[in-house]
Amino acid sequence: MTTSITTALLAMILIGSGDAINKGARQLGIPIGSYLIVQTISYTIIVLALTALYGGIKWTNADVVYSLLSAAFGFAAFSLMLHSLTHGEAGVNYTIFRSSFVLSAAVAILLLHERISAHKVIGIVFACLAIFLFFCRNGRTVRSTGSMILAIGAMIVAAGFQIILKVSTNVFSSTLSFILLMNLFFATFVILYNILFGTFKFPKQTFALAPLNGILMAFATLCYVTALKHGELSTTVPIIQLSFIITAMLSAKFLHEKFGMSKVIGILCAAVAIAVLGFLRGR
Repeated sequence: MTTSITTALLAMILIGSGDAINKGARQLGIPIGSYLIVQTISYTIIVLALTALYGGIKWTNADVVYSLLSAAFGFAAFSLMLHSLTHGEAGVNYTIFRSSFVLSAAVAILLLHERISAHKVIGIVFACLAIFLFFCRNGRTVRSTGSMILAIGAMIVAAGFQIILKVSTNVFSSTLSFILLMNLFFATFVILYNILFGTFKFPKQTFALAPLNGILMAFATLCYVTALKHGELSTTVPIIQLSFIITAMLSAKFLHEKFGMSKVIGILCAAVAIAVLGFLRGR
């Protein structure tokens, strides 16, 4: 198994776990601004420590430009997604959000000249089928129109984030230095968000969930960027975005969300997609 596929799988698991924590935070009514502050602090501590241990800080003009763009798109996508969870179901909204790979993979093939092959098409088709099965499952579910619109908006912005991140891997100085700078810009957006909308209230649950999610996301980002650096976006990102299956399983276990037969079949389709994209013809 290649470096890009291994790190993509790790990112998938870490992101899926973090997304389930995000949903739990929304169910508890933790203010988004406060949640982001605590999460960003723990994220920064982890990334700063890793950067100090492995090579130190190395920033160029390209690092500044691409980290700023990545942080802007990443913050917008993440914020929209968190807001969508206020009245939405994690299994549905994250399925919409994670389908962003369809847009970014198409752009990567058309504009970044990534190769298109039979196994890649088959893998993406099975990933899309998994999304369809998760979204159009049996049973009655109350779905907020506003929540769905926010999730779709987050999906489109996330596709832009993925493209920018892939391009940045060709120009940044070092992976950890780039992630650290991107996080500093992200933290700036968090502060501005709190000034404009935040209540600066920190329920005790904030300090249980937000730091844990920050740690998970720090290592997930490292795996994410490493996967993009060593592999094609149209192969690695579809694998990473299948993280919604992890979210759905954890949400069913701990947040008591429904988990019917369509989701089971969806997981099987996701497993086929991962096998075809990563294990059979991984690059």
